[in-house]
Amino acid sequence: MAALFMCLAMMQAAAMHAQQTRAEAQQDGAQQFADLGRCALESGQTIEHCRVGYRTFGHLNAARDNAVLMPTWLYGKSVDLAGLFGDGSSASHLVDTKKFFGIAIDAFADGVSSSPSNSETQHGVDFPAITMHDIVNAEYRVVTETLGLKHLHAVVGLSMGGEQTFAWAAAYPGFFDLAVPILGTPRLTSYDLQVKEIMLGTIYADPDFHSGRYTQQPALKLANLFGALTVTTPEFRNQQTPREHFEEFVQTTEAQQPIDANDRVAQLKAVVRHDVIGKRTPAEAAHATTARFLIIVSAEDHLVNPGPALEWAAALGAPTYISHGSCAHLIMNCDAAEVSRRVREFLEAGKLSQP
Repeated sequence: MAALFMCLAMMQAAAMHAQQTRAEAQQDGAQQFADLGRCALESGQTIEHCRVGYRTFGHLNAARDNAVLMPTWLYGKSVDLAGLFGDGSSASHLVDTKKFFGIAIDAFADGVSSSPSNSETQHGVDFPAITMHDIVNAEYRVVTETLGLKHLHAVVGLSMGGEQTFAWAAAYPGFFDLAVPILGTPRLTSYDLQVKEIMLGTIYADPDFHSGRYTQQPALKLANLFGALTVTTPEFRNQQTPREHFEEFVQTTEAQQPIDANDRVAQLKAVVRHDVIGKRTPAEAAHATTARFLIIVSAEDHLVNPGPALEWAAALGAPTYISHGSCAHLIMNCDAAEVSRRVREFLEAGKLSQP
């Protein structure tokens, strides 16, 4: 009997230690994982051993209704989002962790969550095609099954994270109150599709890509150089790169990126498939959602055309902010203060006191 009590005590101590470890991980934004088993996809296929990475910042309130979800951008990881959470002392803090419980979540194919690069049973080209809806469905499972939340205060996302924000609003319209897509779109324009087609083409054309069956990571120099071209303006590049430093810029830009080539293809194809409007009018699609929107775009964005997002905002009478910074899609590089001020106010009040 004494041995039984000792065993129970040890189990209780182990459980308390595990809870403390999880709490500490949540507090410091450490990488965590949700093991979801199998994830069903729109295609009818499944991701086996489905895993989603995430990090948390701040604390849940007593009502457990102050959570703000931030999905990753194209080629990004949750660690890249860490600087967007904080106490408001930095212009980059979009989410005030003194007030909100932040969740940065890794999209499929970012090399952290289930991806072509890390799947043991569906590796590389054998990884099933994914859509933005598939990504959002898995994120919903993490929020509800792993974190045990019944409601989110908001979803905030930049670039592909903004597209996930629109997808969240379409798929789970009553699950959260506020939506802040930044540099996102409800569906791609013809120009956007052209850009993504070139991005994919520069990967396919790399001599070391071998249709995705490479044994060593391809350099993708042209793909990297073209990607850099799409995210800023000519004005920004001319300001940042004097002619005498151009060769150095090219060498730096062409350098291999820390993301697998098949992962890049999988995410790009998911972006190309993204469309929450379908056969409806943009106004009909917008009014089918219930979240209150703040739409933030860049007037000079060469990667994501701002038109559809602005049309969505106009249909809802939602507040907008149009950035005119020369860094365009890299909006937080030159317009962080104006963006963050609006996002923090909107998250707290659900509206903006001024444009």
